[in-house]
Amino acid sequence: MNLRLRTLLEWLLMVLVSATLFVAFFRLNDLLFASLQHAQGINWVFLPAGFRVLLVLVLGLPGALGIVAGNLWLDQAHLHTGDLLPILLAALVSGLGPWAVRQWMTGQRLLDHELKDITAARLLNFVLIYAAVNAVFHQFIRWNFQIANSQPWIDIWPMFMGDTIGALAMLYAFKISMPWLKAWAHRRI
Repeated sequence: MNLRLRTLLEWLLMVLVSATLFVAFFRLNDLLFASLQHAQGINWVFLPAGFRVLLVLVLGLPGALGIVAGNLWLDQAHLHTGDLLPILLAALVSGLGPWAVRQWMTGQRLLDHELKDITAARLLNFVLIYAAVNAVFHQFIRWNFQIANSQPWIDIWPMFMGDTIGALAMLYAFKISMPWLKAWAHRRI
């Protein structure tokens, strides 16, 4: 198999895995935290935000594109209602927003491209900047397209908090599970 085809297949697999994980955690979040929903699409705890962070930090652009694809999959029922542009923009913000934050932080030397020197403080900065970017741009879309019952100046705060709490919960769960995952992987070798 030539190198270009192999690279393309690897990218497609990473996008597919990313989309599947994002959709699965979106469904899990609905199951666990439906009572903490502030408004349609705005949650006080949003676990998929953690997967946005992990997928973009680990996989880069393929992870971001997987998040875009996962969002489009989740919103497929609304794609035929004539609201295509706000749905597409929200999907792009969901996936490319954290990727853009990663690119900016890498350019500012706040993150290493290969994540070699990542610290808890740098990870927290990434989460906070990503959550702010995500909340601002999502609320801008809701305001610009006059989404029913949207109150951008109010809704921005629960979205920011939900993304921050969800991302931190997922990152800490991942950190806590690392020794177990390493031991499991070691037994498999």
